[in-house]
Amino acid sequence: MRTPSLKTWLGALGAALLAAAGAQAQGSWPDKPITLIVPFPPGIVDANARVIANKAAALLGQPFVVKNVAGAWQRIGNDQLAKAPKDGYTIGVVTNAGVVSGPALAAKMPYDAVRDFSYLALGFESHYLINAPPASGIRTLTQLVERARAAPDKLRFGSTGVGTGFHVATEQFLRAAQIKLQHIPYRGESPLLVDLVGGQVEMGFSSLASRQMAEQGKLVMLAYTGENRSPLLPQVPTARELGIPHVSSGGRGVAAPAGIPPAARERLIAALVAAAKDPEVVEHFTKSGIEVRSLAGDAFAARVKREIDELRELNKDLKLTLE
Repeated sequence: MRTPSLKTWLGALGAALLAAAGAQAQGSWPDKPITLIVPFPPGIVDANARVIANKAAALLGQPFVVKNVAGAWQRIGNDQLAKAPKDGYTIGVVTNAGVVSGPALAAKMPYDAVRDFSYLALGFESHYLINAPPASGIRTLTQLVERARAAPDKLRFGSTGVGTGFHVATEQFLRAAQIKLQHIPYRGESPLLVDLVGGQVEMGFSSLASRQMAEQGKLVMLAYTGENRSPLLPQVPTARELGIPHVSSGGRGVAAPAGIPPAARERLIAALVAAAKDPEVVEHFTKSGIEVRSLAGDAFAARVKREIDELRELNKDLKLTLE
């Protein structure tokens, strides 16, 4: 048998050492803080993200450094995430607006929501209330549907703006119920609720935070868009219970740039899923009317793609274009 030359032997030794070093580096991940991009200014989303991030950080043994990058319908923050180093040390919060509505409705996006992200875990989602103003005389979802069918395009619904989660969820509901209402967009939930209470619109979706207005008699809660009744409002039926096969939510999860090391991806997914299941985290979100989820990895990615496709199909009728 031919004896290897010294050059060949040294080359093999060098390759083995590099491989060992790479395995050790990957095995020691994470060995420094992890940046969490939040595409919002400091506020509710930021605070909720920190609840899960703090638990995940404790499991991984490294702190999460929150970086708020707000603006342009979350596109600036998401674009930074898509273009971040693929080492597992930069991850980011993603929402329906940033990775579903934007990609499905915008004429141009700086990133591809399907190809440019590695989806880690859907942490939580908020379902909506379907409301009517007391002055409308509408007291049930059935009454709303019957009145809308009797006078197509005569009733009005308000949303938080064209292409927002509230708008898209309402349009999906209208299609499921086979009714047509005029769309009145507002700049956020607060002005929408003011006009909804005042009767300027006959229907509007809202977050569960509006339940206090209903308790004061300012709104009539017609239905809830979750799969099951909210534990905070067990008396409010779901749309599905009332014969309309409609479930909608505003989901928020965590993603990384596509192509991060598999070992880092697996550890991030495991830590985020475990954090979402932590009793303290579940209690925190449940009290706020937020449903904790643990949809992870490929299943999360598949949901994003499916929802983009569904919204593009819906938009063939709506013909919305986001700038």
